[in-house]
Order: sequence, then C-alpha cells, then structure tokens
Amino acid sequence: MILGMLLALAGMLSVAAQDAVNVIRKHYAEAQQKVAEYDKAEKGEGDVFPQYYEVNIVQNLPGTGPHHKRVRMYYYEYDNEDWQPDEPMLTRSLQFVTVKYNYAAREFYEEYLYDEKGQIEFVYYRDADIDDVGGECRLYYKNGKLFRVLVSIFNPETETYEQKYSGATMPEKYEVLHEGRLYNIKKYKTLFDELDIDTFH
Repeated sequence: MILGMLLALAGMLSVAAQDAVNVIRKHYAEAQQKVAEYDKAEKGEGDVFPQYYEVNIVQNLPGTGPHHKRVRMYYYEYDNEDWQPDEPMLTRSLQFVTVKYNYAAREFYEEYLYDEKGQIEFVYYRDADIDDVGGECRLYYKNGKLFRVLVSIFNPETETYEQKYSGATMPEKYEVLHEGRLYNIKKYKTLFDELDIDTFH
C-alpha cells in the first residue's frame, strides 16, 4: 500500500513538473517571438519598434586575444496604474537575456528567462568546455528552484547534440558550470535594474 502511495505521489509530481515545463515553454516562445519581431524591425521589416538594453564589451585578453561579449536584455513593460507626478509612468521588469561571447576561437552562448515577478524560469547555455567537446544545458526553475536539468553533448562525428542526462538535479560533474550561471542570474537582473534607473519612463 505504501509503495502504491509513493508511486501515485511520484506520478503527481511528474505531472506537476511537466505542467511547469509547459508554462515555461509558452513564456519562452513569447520571448522568442519578441526577439524575432525586433530582429525584423531592425532590418526595416514590420512596424514594431525594438526595445531592449544592450551592453557590449570589447577587450584584448592576455593569452587569448580579442574578446567580444554582447549582453542584450528584453523586458516586460506596464503602465503605472497608480502613477503620481513624481513617479515613473511605466514599470519595467527583466524578461529575457541573451549573451554571446568568446575566448579565442571558443564561442559561448547563454539565455536567461524571467517571469513577470522577476524570478528565473529557464536557463540555456552552450558551452565549449562541457566534457571537453562542447555541450548544451537546459535548466528549468519553479519559484526560483531548479527542478529539471537536460544536458546534451556535442558529437563531432554527427555534428549534432545528443542528450546525455535528464533529471531533477544537476550532476556533480557539471555543478561548477551551474554555479556560474546562478551567479549570472543575479548579475543580469542587477545590471538591468541599474540601467533601468537611468532611462526615461
């Protein structure tokens, strides 16, 4: 009987986790649609005016040479319903971040998706250092807590990414990489908030 209850509970948790993933995928699709619309607008197509914050870093690093990093931050924007003359007319919160950077010829890419309350929902990163051949990782969060991890490793023979791990926690061998992204989750949120203070509302 206890085993049956445990199995039923596991099934309920599995359904809840999948429901959370579906919500995150919906939010991710919305963010991707915004990115696509802005990209088209910057090419002179469509009638949407692009809005995002962007930080570019260009350096010449010892040992690796030219280094370029681009951080682009897309945001939610709302009318301030309780607006007062000495307050901003608009409220903004971070929605989606894309990060592209390199070290020598090694290229890296990251994405961070936040909900409307400012909590992280999803992280994706493609890292040339995973298992020494490169890989990609997808992290799903609910109420700010990690609940699903997918890791894929690049196969040089097929030139595709093949799933190596799927679970509810980060494998120990990748924990260092995860710690770096946890730092970035807070860092980009803080960066957005600081930039937003100095912009017109």
